[in-house]
Amino acid sequence: MIEYEEGVKACCIAAKLWMATPVTTRCNIVTEIGKALEAKLKPLSELVAHEVGKPLTKAIAEVKEVIDACNSAVQYSKQSQLVVSHIEEWRPYGVIAVITPFYLQCAALGQNAWLVLVTGNCVIWRGPVESPSVTIAITKLIAGVLEKNNLTGSIFTSFAGGSELNKAIVGKVVKHIVVERFGKCLLESDRKNAITVLSDADIQLAVEAIVRDTVGTADQGLSTCHRLFLHEIIYGDVLDRLSQRYGSITIGNPLETGTELGLLFSHATKKHFLQLIDAIKSQGGKILTCGSDTKYARNIVQPTIVEISTSAKIVKGGWVFPVILVFKYQSWEEVIETNNNVCKGSSNFIYTGQAKVISTWGIFT
Repeated sequence: MIEYEEGVKACCIAAKLWMATPVTTRCNIVTEIGKALEAKLKPLSELVAHEVGKPLTKAIAEVKEVIDACNSAVQYSKQSQLVVSHIEEWRPYGVIAVITPFYLQCAALGQNAWLVLVTGNCVIWRGPVESPSVTIAITKLIAGVLEKNNLTGSIFTSFAGGSELNKAIVGKVVKHIVVERFGKCLLESDRKNAITVLSDADIQLAVEAIVRDTVGTADQGLSTCHRLFLHEIIYGDVLDRLSQRYGSITIGNPLETGTELGLLFSHATKKHFLQLIDAIKSQGGKILTCGSDTKYARNIVQPTIVEISTSAKIVKGGWVFPVILVFKYQSWEEVIETNNNVCKGSSNFIYTGQAKVISTWGIFT
């Protein structure tokens, strides 16, 4: 607690200096941060893959996203300067906290922190407890850039370690505290995605997309697909192809080329996976593929396909495991009603050759 208070105090002191720094200088520094991260793209990506279990290709994409975000923030700031002529109209808040989850520790940071810096605010980053090494590595790179420009590293302060956070609970608590003092808070909700495949869709294209969103981002991605709606005409064909594709998925070391599904980030998460499977079975769910971890050791699980009724309680929930619930439908309205009945916001990817159906989705949602 003492270290935390000292870090916050140092960041607040640094905020006065950073506010007075010209916007062009701030933009140049953020550009340098992007270059410093790009120079360490490979080791940073390997660190993400090793610490979180994300396949290396996904880790590389995430680190690239945080690099691209540097350029986007700088361009945004330059465009804003043109709008307000030669008078800078930014009104910095001072210090802004950024809290990121383990499955997007780099990307979520980049989407927020660089805009915070170019607009004259300091950053306090609470990195995920599950990946402290990534937090430390990125912080050291940023501190190096700041110190090279004769600025204190406290402008970007981070905290690693501590107890595991439930992101939904933390978000509610933070929002309540900030609103009490009329502050501003930006929260990003979980996306419990769905995929709908209509009878006229390209089945093979749809199957590959389903695998990518149910397995490719499982346990390390926010947008993991949880529900799959298949039209009754193509239901059996899609399930057969999907089951066959699931059987060929490469599971193992996330650092090895070709790995499609890496490790869960902790043994506790693996227990939660098994608890989820038990809950599905208790609610009448039928396991079509896998559903156990008997073949693998460590924190590896098998991607799972489940048939279950839309009335089951588990359908309204969400998780970050490679588990997908499959439903057979007859009418388009049935899909809309089921998908809108989840407890949190949900998108729905639609595979169809009928543009009219896509516009209907926009009308009904």
